[in-house]
Amino acid sequence: MRSLAQFSYLEPGSIRHIYLYHHSQGHKALFGVFIPSQRKASIFILDTVRSNQMPNLSTLYGVERTALLEKTTEDLLPPRSTPSSDPGPVGLWWYWSRSSLVVLTPLVYGDPDPEERRGPTLIAVQSNWELRRLAAGMGVLEEFPVVPVHVADDISYNVLDWQRHGARRMIRHYLNLDSCLSQAFDMARYYHLPVGNLPQDVSIFGSDLFLARHLRKHNHLLWMSPTTRPDLGGREADDSRLVMESDDRVSVEINAPGCYSTVCVELDLQSLAVNTILQSQHVNDMEGGASLGVSFDVIQQASLEDMMSGNQGAVAVASYDETALCSNTFRVLKSMVVGWVREITQYHNVYADNQVMHFYRWLRSPSSLLYDPALHRTLHNMMKKVFLQLVAEFKRLGSTVIYGNFNTIILGTKKRRTDDAIGYVEYITNSIHSREIFHSLSISFSRCWDFLLWMDPANHGGVKGKLPSGALCGEDAALLKKKKRKSGEDAEEDGSEDEEEEEAGGEEEDLDGEVDEVEDLIESNWNIMQYLPQTASCQKYFVMIVSAYIAAVYHSMKEELQRSAPGATPVKRRAGGSQATQQAAEELGALPGMISFSQEYVANELTQSFFTITQKIQRKLAATRSVTQPSEMFPTLPGSHLPLNNPALEFIKYVCQVLSLDANITNQVNKLKRDLLRLVDVGEFSEHAQFRDPCNSYILPEVICHSCNFCRDLDLCKDPTLAQDGSVLPQWFCSNCRAQYETEFIETSLVEALQKKLMSFTLQDLACVKCKGVKEANMPIYCRCAGSFDLTFTTKSFSEQIKVFRSIAAHYNMVFLEETIDWLLTMSPQINLSVH
Repeated sequence: MRSLAQFSYLEPGSIRHIYLYHHSQGHKALFGVFIPSQRKASIFILDTVRSNQMPNLSTLYGVERTALLEKTTEDLLPPRSTPSSDPGPVGLWWYWSRSSLVVLTPLVYGDPDPEERRGPTLIAVQSNWELRRLAAGMGVLEEFPVVPVHVADDISYNVLDWQRHGARRMIRHYLNLDSCLSQAFDMARYYHLPVGNLPQDVSIFGSDLFLARHLRKHNHLLWMSPTTRPDLGGREADDSRLVMESDDRVSVEINAPGCYSTVCVELDLQSLAVNTILQSQHVNDMEGGASLGVSFDVIQQASLEDMMSGNQGAVAVASYDETALCSNTFRVLKSMVVGWVREITQYHNVYADNQVMHFYRWLRSPSSLLYDPALHRTLHNMMKKVFLQLVAEFKRLGSTVIYGNFNTIILGTKKRRTDDAIGYVEYITNSIHSREIFHSLSISFSRCWDFLLWMDPANHGGVKGKLPSGALCGEDAALLKKKKRKSGEDAEEDGSEDEEEEEAGGEEEDLDGEVDEVEDLIESNWNIMQYLPQTASCQKYFVMIVSAYIAAVYHSMKEELQRSAPGATPVKRRAGGSQATQQAAEELGALPGMISFSQEYVANELTQSFFTITQKIQRKLAATRSVTQPSEMFPTLPGSHLPLNNPALEFIKYVCQVLSLDANITNQVNKLKRDLLRLVDVGEFSEHAQFRDPCNSYILPEVICHSCNFCRDLDLCKDPTLAQDGSVLPQWFCSNCRAQYETEFIETSLVEALQKKLMSFTLQDLACVKCKGVKEANMPIYCRCAGSFDLTFTTKSFSEQIKVFRSIAAHYNMVFLEETIDWLLTMSPQINLSVH
């Protein structure tokens, strides 16, 4: 028996095709039937009124074909003209009932010459209905092979001239049909599938298909299941660990807040999952498990003699985790990915490259037929180990890792010039790629800063540097411009009173002298600023003080570098100051002159301006302060969780917290904060004087963009989309291509995460308060050490997470999530009391 690889499938010209277009919206619909072999086309309109608004289709066809010919070749286009034996090339019909689909049957059969009806023919169907629903009204589709054309047609028929727009879109789809069919035939040859069986998401189905073939080749049983749980012969119904939220799935995040005066570079990481599975053997070697032959997450292979005697269980290592049961499957999965990579490197196969790009999306997608949470967890744990090895390698080569996750790493290069920093990063990147464990990892430049004040990804600011044009991609450049425009709009927002505008303008004149030269390069991205009132220009003053400090220190650094000899930038210890401050300054690359300037600037000029601004805020908003209840002046955002009631106090805490990121001015900031707290009658060591992040955080892990396949962790509280009036919009955008995520998908993911948290809370272990041992038996009331048992996942922490979910559901109008939370609180009264 020969395989499909030994002969071609549907060679060009071996089969004819008919194109059926259908698009329906409400009571309006557009049908089109194109028969290239007979050079005939017919258009059918379904409308509520009998009006002919169709343009001259022959002219429209010629114009669209000529426009498309400039972008492609003649071979991929239909004939230049479509002559018809009818008086007109297009037949217009109006129907008043939805049963009009049956009228298309005689048209497809037609009455052509017998010679024209010979030869195999398929129908290419493009419709916004399901094919089964369409075939129920058109019996002719049951007698022809049907190839669905999966092209999204985003068009609105709620306009007056919808017939003209619909006809133009239909003709464009017909002109691209040959290219679509040619690509479908190529995919069918690669996947060894009938062309009519290609689904809409061919990448997910292709991975299922390849893995199933590899598993059958290795005598594995398939766990194929249309549900979110794999079919394990009934064991999956009893093993609730499959639907529990595990701490192992939380992505690794490294964050080092501080002030960095050297060039900082942001790098994008790609193909971490594929690199990890290709180099999985080296990950085991680093742990010593492969060399010793013993590992808790790997089951030893039984010998042939044990298999014949049925004594396999006697030699098998005990399974401490469900991931150990899939160790053999993981090897098969690796062989499948290795085969794809071989086809890419040797034959430049674009479809194999597409499978590699969508590999991780398939592995973590519950909609895939061979979805296995244990496989996903195994690979995710290995990705953590490879990522930590990568971070350690960056540190070994002399870099400072400011922030890092599976997608992004921000490095402090300890270089003063951007060109030197880029050369240094290229050197260490080449050094990292020389190691086999990072051989398939893709690392690219994203952006850089000449000066960076970093708290976390949602709170940072600095002076942007300029990367070479080859190192900065277009999406990142557009994103930076949009952020700059957004920060400019936030800085220009003010109250409606003219008096506030005049008083704020006086303070701007005092501080603008420091910001004039670098104001276009300063990037301000402070999430905590959004939680200050917009009245009394609180948000504007926050940006003004922080930007003025960044600009002043940056100017001082540039002047210090100009006085220094070229290429010599040593860091010398000052005679005064604590040893910890000096060590921090050396690590962050601060210059001695810059340290002295920043300390004097905070102690003198910044202190005076800060006091003046705080007094104005306190004077304007003193009448609305309340000690017991939150103030209505503070905005309510998805992450709000603190009872904020004193604008002047919160302004002091937020600004001082940002300034304290610079370790060189810790003493000056502490003194400034102490004096300012006296101004608002709050003690230095009071609980109200301590900074707490006003924004809660909930990270939805591994959200994958359907446009560019970019995977990232989405913080639903700290990544809101704000309207011009400050309200929160229920939409999120991909940080790579700026495409919008589907709100329904986000809500469904949140409901699934809530159910997993509930399952984890219900099935948690009890631990001894004294010895911290986990309760083994069910009946004992006390531990062996006479200690009492308590929950490992407390009701209070679970209730706080419920509050976060409820806040997200309320702000983004997620009705399904709100209903799920209400049901949960109704069924669990003890949690309900804790929430309220």
